[in-house]
Amino acid sequence: MRLRLLYLVRNLARNPLRTLLTCAAVALPITIFVLAAAVIDGIDRFLENSGRQLRLAITQKASIVNLLPAGYRPKIEALDPTRTRLIAVCGLRYLGGKIENDPRPLSTLAADPDTFAATFPDYLRSPAELDAWQRDRQAIVIGRATAGQFGWKVGDRITIRPSVPPYTPMQFHIVSTAPDAIDGITNFCRRDYVEEEIQRTGWIEGIVSFFFVKCATPADLEHFRGAIDARFANSPDETLSQDEKTFMNQFITQQFDLPRNLTILATLTVLVAVLAAANTMSMNFRDRLGEYATLRAVGFGSVLLFAMIQSESLIVCLLGGVLGAVGPYVAFTWSPLKNLTVPLIQQLDIQPLVCVQAVGIATLIGIAAAAWPSWLAGRLRVVDAFRMLE
Repeated sequence: MRLRLLYLVRNLARNPLRTLLTCAAVALPITIFVLAAAVIDGIDRFLENSGRQLRLAITQKASIVNLLPAGYRPKIEALDPTRTRLIAVCGLRYLGGKIENDPRPLSTLAADPDTFAATFPDYLRSPAELDAWQRDRQAIVIGRATAGQFGWKVGDRITIRPSVPPYTPMQFHIVSTAPDAIDGITNFCRRDYVEEEIQRTGWIEGIVSFFFVKCATPADLEHFRGAIDARFANSPDETLSQDEKTFMNQFITQQFDLPRNLTILATLTVLVAVLAAANTMSMNFRDRLGEYATLRAVGFGSVLLFAMIQSESLIVCLLGGVLGAVGPYVAFTWSPLKNLTVPLIQQLDIQPLVCVQAVGIATLIGIAAAAWPSWLAGRLRVVDAFRMLE
């Protein structure tokens, strides 16, 4: 047994460069798989959190880029005058925006100031923040991740140039960085301040990109989903009402489709790892054909050759798999990379279970890569092997 283990170790160390390159060829796809799985898991958690908010997103039925009249708000509110089932209706107008001499884009929405806090209760938590929002027309709530990227804090005054009308630079006063909000990227300013600027510059006023409706219970969510669309049926601007989870999932799919694209990327990279490892094992088999023929000639069986080739492939791929799985986990858990922000999901949270799955995939890569050389070794005839060496 010791002789066989020594022979296996010597084979691994015989061509160190080839072994290291094969480990790297496996480690890189495994790293991509771990990061892709972390992003997909983060998006799933974001969507699940959105689904628990009991909010409806009301958009123009034809397309999300078509705007809705701001006058739809009182008509929606009239569906429940008591405000026991339909808690709040908030109109939102997309602004986007950039900072002067900074290419990084912002995600900014102008919200109805009187219903914003009730519709999005996780953004203005303290009475002081709520009071500042209500008093100051230039108040803005900055997402915590955005605030961290730009080094902003509560009390700062900033200037944002909207990406859509009115296009002119607008000054804002930061009243909160929303540390408890699910979405750490999006910023919210007051729509009445934006409307004043739009009126001054002559652009179309009195329109919103969409409405968000806060409901009391899941049953109310389902009820008003149909009631709102029925209210505006056959009107020039028909509506499409969706729960927030469905709306966000549709937006992600249309804009990024990250889950699908990352799944394709991870699958392709794993296939590349299989091809790289299989190529290495095939080269090793050809280089050691004489040794294998000699071993068969002195009495070693085909099962032993099969096990040796499989063991070598498994060791190389497992080393690459462990490096590819542990590396991202350590980097995004203990290093400064843990503060790296990703759209929607904010921070990458790499679960140990994903790392275990990645090592399992590396094991399968090792088995698949050595399948053909192992099968050839099992069928190897000594006479034929020596004849090929002549």
